[in-house]
Amino acid sequence: IDPVQVARAITPATKAIIPVHLFGQCADMAALAGIAEEHGLVIIEDAAQAQGATFAGRRAGSLGDVGCFSFYPGKNLGAYGDAGIITTNNAELAEGLRLLRNWGSLKKYHHDEVGLNSRLDTVQAAILRVKLRHLEDWNDARRRHAAGYQEALAGLNGVTLTRYDDGAIYHLFVVRVEDRDTVLAALNEAGIGAGIHYPFAVHELGAYKNLGHATGDFPVSEDWARRCLSLPIYAELPAAAYRRAADVLKSLA
Repeated sequence: IDPVQVARAITPATKAIIPVHLFGQCADMAALAGIAEEHGLVIIEDAAQAQGATFAGRRAGSLGDVGCFSFYPGKNLGAYGDAGIITTNNAELAEGLRLLRNWGSLKKYHHDEVGLNSRLDTVQAAILRVKLRHLEDWNDARRRHAAGYQEALAGLNGVTLTRYDDGAIYHLFVVRVEDRDTVLAALNEAGIGAGIHYPFAVHELGAYKNLGHATGDFPVSEDWARRCLSLPIYAELPAAAYRRAADVLKSLA
């Protein structure tokens, strides 16, 4: 998220800023914190892809008023089904969240609010406790693989590397390419499981038509949606994988 555009977008109706730590890299939280303080706003971190990421030495999920994590199986720290947590250092807010996740009840059969059934499944919690011990090692492995990609793809015509900061955990390794469909087909044909995250900008989705935006309103987001390409990255990725991907991309340059 662009802090300059955030500052310009604030109106008297604004209540919160929701930065997304996309691809496992934290947003510019220093700038956003200053804007939030100036306008009396809450910061809600979308840390769904940022388990273990850091900004200025602090962990994602501790940088705003609230942090929201996903443990979907494909995440760096993934459960064996859908799961997630919310973090906060605000005791009053934490109490409200506990109430909300359990049908508005803190005491059995006493429902003080209309809530949700959003308790973390015990089996998923047990699996996550075990996997959590390995998260740092897995994230370090992803960083090594990302460095391999960056070295193999540096200076390659037609490939724009994404700038990742030191605290990133590389949930995804994303580049931008021209004629993406051709590039994706060539990678898949070579047995390389590349994909697209995400093919549309948010304002182009039907769910947000009511906001009144049209294609052309957010050219940066739209350009990423048209050209972004995710290359395979996971802790156990073979060292030869990024060299194979580079070879395919070079053959198309």
